[in-house]
Amino acid sequence: MRTLFVALCLASAATLVAQEKKVTASNGWVKAPVSGETQAQAFVSIENPGMYEVNVTSASADAAAKVELRDGGKAVTFINVPAFGSVEMTSGGGHLHLTGLKGPLKEGDIVTLTLSTDVDVTLTVQAAVRKE
Repeated sequence: MRTLFVALCLASAATLVAQEKKVTASNGWVKAPVSGETQAQAFVSIENPGMYEVNVTSASADAAAKVELRDGGKAVTFINVPAFGSVEMTSGGGHLHLTGLKGPLKEGDIVTLTLSTDVDVTLTVQAAVRKE
């Protein structure tokens, strides 16, 4: 009985530690498109303090009909965030490509970005539109 109690306590402690180490998204911003443009690039910082890698598998934006995951200008199926690591999206690296903008975006506007991962975590970040 005591062994079972110890095992349950250890499992509970491991669960609490795992719950504290959540993937987070921050520092979102959208590059202000040229007037009349119907697409834009968006960037987010993703922090993964956990011991397992996480992949961003899709994204959406309230200001665009579609969001593609891109790396080096090419569409990709995921953006990897390594265990105990982070990703800083850049225009030459992994980033979000917003297409079918629902209206003009101007400096100072706020776009809500939602990222989905392969571990059923949804990340939401507010991204300010700004010049590069």
